[in-house]
Amino acid sequence: MALRVSAVLLALLLLAFPAASGATPLAAAPDGSAAPSAQSQDLASENTTLHVQLHPDGDTRWRITERFNLTDTSDTRAFEQLGETFVEGNSDENVLAEYRTASDAASAATGREMELTDINREYIVNDGEGRLVLSFNWTNFAAGGGDRLSLVDSFHTPDGMWLTSLETGQSLVISPPPGYDLTNSPQNSYIQNGNLRIDGGSTTTFRRGDLDIVYENDQRNGTQTDPISGGDLPLWTGMTILLVIGLVAALLYLNDRDEFPAVGASSTDGDDDGDGPSAPGPTTDSTESTDEIDAELLSDEERVERLLTRNGGRMKQARIVKETGWSNAKVSQLLSAMDEDDRIDKLRIGRENLISFPDEDVTEIED
Repeated sequence: MALRVSAVLLALLLLAFPAASGATPLAAAPDGSAAPSAQSQDLASENTTLHVQLHPDGDTRWRITERFNLTDTSDTRAFEQLGETFVEGNSDENVLAEYRTASDAASAATGREMELTDINREYIVNDGEGRLVLSFNWTNFAAGGGDRLSLVDSFHTPDGMWLTSLETGQSLVISPPPGYDLTNSPQNSYIQNGNLRIDGGSTTTFRRGDLDIVYENDQRNGTQTDPISGGDLPLWTGMTILLVIGLVAALLYLNDRDEFPAVGASSTDGDDDGDGPSAPGPTTDSTESTDEIDAELLSDEERVERLLTRNGGRMKQARIVKETGWSNAKVSQLLSAMDEDDRIDKLRIGRENLISFPDEDVTEIED
């Protein structure tokens, strides 16, 4: 079954048409169904959001929200009547039937027993906007549970995907449980307010491997990190500040003892006429020390760019994790932010991410 999430929920709510195997949740009514009333046609859908809240046991809470712009009191009255019909549950059985079909197909593909429970409907009118909200629990949606939650196969059916596309104005939003870090994310996703988000468009289609999403619980290592903001980033920031303070204090101390040139002074200052060679020992040691400190003072983004430069402009994500010594979660989040800022490109190859500069030729891929 293909879930296209491509039309107004309103049309489904006002129409009564027979369920068919080709129908899709939140999709337009099949050919041959009755047309919506004139009143319903006056209300235009602004956008649709599929929000998925993950729980540590693998269950999820789905919240499907359809938003409408209410320009006047006539629109508001029409929407309130629609909302009452919606809450009574007499107009969205086809929507639920298709999600149950998706659940059955995903269960067959994954081997996990799935069920839709605790179904709730509500409508909201606020400040010129109307919202229809359908929510339900989807059990065993994610694999693993405990320290690792995987959505790699959650959108699969025995012969493909049940979520095949998102159109303009439609978004898929996934929220992790507290304490979970994103360790693998789709190419076309980004982080907003701690949530993974994919926005629809004319080219937003999905095949197997396009929605490989994995979260891991950092508390298993005895540390508690923010699941999106980078986890150990504040620790690195604090260590860098202490390192800078220590360096300045050391320079001032050595300068007072005349064992080190004054900060900012030329090497020719003093009584030396400039003809004699400088002492090689202290100069070499201080130069090497400065090089090491400069590397530590680089930002995380600059360290990644430095690694890419040293490796011909491209590296696999796993190698960046190995060479930096950072966690998988930190590297994944950092690279996603750099990709969004166009500082790097992320290319999905099988189950690997190839990282390169935007202008780098990646036609030949090394291990």
